[in-house]
Amino acid sequence: MRKLLFIVGACVGYILGAKAGRERYEQISQQASKVWGNPKVQETVEDVKAQAPKAASAVAGSAKEIAGQAKAKVTGHETTDLKGDYENETGSWDSSTGTPSIDDSSFGPGGDKLP
Repeated sequence: MRKLLFIVGACVGYILGAKAGRERYEQISQQASKVWGNPKVQETVEDVKAQAPKAASAVAGSAKEIAGQAKAKVTGHETTDLKGDYENETGSWDSSTGTPSIDDSSFGPGGDKLP
C-alpha cells in the first residue's frame, strides 16, 4: 500500500513538475489509464476498499486503548486487573485481604529527594 501511494505521488509530482510539454503529459496520462484499468490493479483496489473499514476500526480501538492507558498513568489512576488487585510505583492494593501497602520511602526530605 505504501509503495502504491509512493508511486502515485511520484507520478503526480513528475506530471506537475515536468517541462516536457503536452506530448509527454499525454503519454504519461495514457500509461496511467492503462495501469488503472488493469484488472489486477482494480482487484487490489477492491480488496483495499473491503479491508479499510476493518483496519480503521482496529486502529481506532488500539488508539483509544493506548490513550486510556497513557491518561491513567499520567493521572496516577492505573487500571486494576479482573480480581481488583492494583499495583504501581507508590503502592499496591490486595483485594482479597483488603489491605493496602504504601511505599513511603520516597516521601519527605532526604538525600536525593526534594522536601
